[in-house]
Amino acid sequence: MPEMQTNPDLENTGIITIVPMKPLSESKSRLAKSFSQEDREELSLGLLRRVTEAVKASSIGELWVVGGDTRVRDAARNAGGQWIEEMGQDLNDTLGKAFERAFELGSAAMYLASDLPFIKASDVLSVQEASRQQNNISLAPARRDGGTNAILVPKGELFRPELGGKSFIRHLSQAAQLGISVAICYSPGLGFDLDTPDDLQAYEHMEPGLMERLLPGRFP
Repeated sequence: MPEMQTNPDLENTGIITIVPMKPLSESKSRLAKSFSQEDREELSLGLLRRVTEAVKASSIGELWVVGGDTRVRDAARNAGGQWIEEMGQDLNDTLGKAFERAFELGSAAMYLASDLPFIKASDVLSVQEASRQQNNISLAPARRDGGTNAILVPKGELFRPELGGKSFIRHLSQAAQLGISVAICYSPGLGFDLDTPDDLQAYEHMEPGLMERLLPGRFP
């Protein structure tokens, strides 16, 4: 059996994880009927902390939180990450520029969504491992809306994020056009993002007390 080749650039220290954020005042608008603006802001921060804690526990390279506001900046720095101001005109432009900066520094680039309530270090490591073994890109599809919650691109690949509705299919198509192989990562931690009241209801069954942990002091 031939020895499996791995990409040394995808060892833990060779990856920059990039988590984009909106200003908290613009976050979680689809929850406006269920939560006040203050609670939506705190919820977004609570979700961001879960993501940054998982990245930190995975010991994968650097963490960049891109965009947001001063509270996002403080949360990123408290997690041991670097905060970077908004870099582009929209989410995909920002991510594309952040990926380019990571590549210029000699690292692979990994996008993670900021609103993954069940993410763990093992989920982050699974994205890395899937790409490292065969020098693939790695994609983690969202379970509900056809989106993409994680992307890892090795240094030097031309692949760029195309986030938005049904983005997972667009990412597969882009990879096929570029002739790049894809590793697909499935797990609750990567697949479930939190956007709607229906999400909240379902996730409370999956992790009783979730909202109390994400919004401490908000519930009797």
